[in-house]
Amino acid sequence: MLDFSDKPYQYFPPKRNGLVAWMLRWYNRLFYLPKVARVSAVEVCGTAGALPRRRQDDRLLFLPNHPTHGDPYIYFEALRQVGISTLIMAAYDVFIRRRRDAWIMQRFGAFSVDREGSDARAMKQAMATLTAGRHALTIFPEGNVYLQNDTVTPFHDGAALLGLRSAKELAPIGVRVLVVPVSIKATYVNDVRQRVKQKLHELAQAVGEELDDQVAPLEALRRVGRAALAKNLRQRGMPEADAPSLPELIRTAAGYVLDGLEQKMSLTSAPNDSPIDRVRKARRVIHQLRIDQHQAADHTVARTWADQAMFAHRILSYSGDYVEANATVDRVAETVEKLAEDTYASTMPPFGLRHAFVRFNEPIDLTDYLESFSKKARVAVRDLTERVEQIVQQGLDEINGLNPHPGGTLWEDSA
Repeated sequence: MLDFSDKPYQYFPPKRNGLVAWMLRWYNRLFYLPKVARVSAVEVCGTAGALPRRRQDDRLLFLPNHPTHGDPYIYFEALRQVGISTLIMAAYDVFIRRRRDAWIMQRFGAFSVDREGSDARAMKQAMATLTAGRHALTIFPEGNVYLQNDTVTPFHDGAALLGLRSAKELAPIGVRVLVVPVSIKATYVNDVRQRVKQKLHELAQAVGEELDDQVAPLEALRRVGRAALAKNLRQRGMPEADAPSLPELIRTAAGYVLDGLEQKMSLTSAPNDSPIDRVRKARRVIHQLRIDQHQAADHTVARTWADQAMFAHRILSYSGDYVEANATVDRVAETVEKLAEDTYASTMPPFGLRHAFVRFNEPIDLTDYLESFSKKARVAVRDLTERVEQIVQQGLDEINGLNPHPGGTLWEDSA
């Protein structure tokens, strides 16, 4: 998982250009997907055929999962196939890395959002997109790339809130807002085990773990993961965590980091806060401090806090039993790629060509939520968020159940 940005916020509005977007779609299909993202084909499945048959004035809010760095390119190709245009909300740090990319993204219909602050302009743009209805709106509610394609991570509830507010505004004129949960899955089309093993041995050397060829790959993965965690804790002057299982080890290590961070920042967590809730609270405070030029004297210590918060976030991004639950080639390869990204703080190219599935699940009519939204908005937002998350997960499970490619086979059984 790559670091969050704490550079001063800049808002980038959408500047969608139909001709440029058309050219970019074909460039994406013919060059970027196969050559850079290493995606040989994008297959649309699910209820995509029902989308063109929606009411003419329906507004569409697409909510896809975000398992890989190639998702936007996979997703845009899927939308090209079903003939739908969209504006897309994207983290502002993506825009400020390279001006050329920002120009391209804006012409494609992307606009920026500060994920960790109150971004009135982004919210206004999102609402305007849904209420106007000229284009659909797309938000990736996981908020980050977790390199865990078979299991969704908890969705942020901001997308549900935007959808319900827009539905409430449009209801008096009889216009519906439809939320479309989207399941994206990328699977390897060839046997990539040898390349994965090579990368795993490179990681072992980087974190000081000795491996020989006799160590089974899954055991090697566990050992490298534990060694990487121990090394990072030592570097930050923290005690090494110890627990009999990986999930327990992850919770214990994240607890060490968060307890120390909250003490330094004088933060108090609520009894019902999950570890990831605690990270998000700390990140919001750190982010506001680091982008405030009037508090420049505190920026040095805030950088240390930011490192610790990101470290806790990275620890918690591993479930601990993701591979153990179903040791497919895809899951092992993703976990090794994730470890490499966290070790080198840089994106890693995929180990080989992949086939991408994009499943458009049954749309949810937000009209059904408006009564509860008027009475208890927070409950309605939470219920909608959880429902979308569950549907996306069910879509992934259905894709995996029919996956014919080597990536979906068990590591030990792969040909």
